[in-house]
Amino acid sequence: MIQRVGKNRLKQLASKFRVVAVVGPRQSGKTTICKTTFPRKPYVSLENLM
Repeated sequence: MIQRVGKNRLKQLASKFRVVAVVGPRQSGKTTICKTTFPRKPYVSLENLM
């Protein structure tokens, strides 16, 4: 798997804040970095709320 540069920064921010938003263009690996950084946390998508 590709090593993500932001993984350590994401962990650092998550240790200081209750909520961290990961934003970026489509298909840039946002979901992948979140799921691999926090594998035991539940994943909730905000798309298709209806």
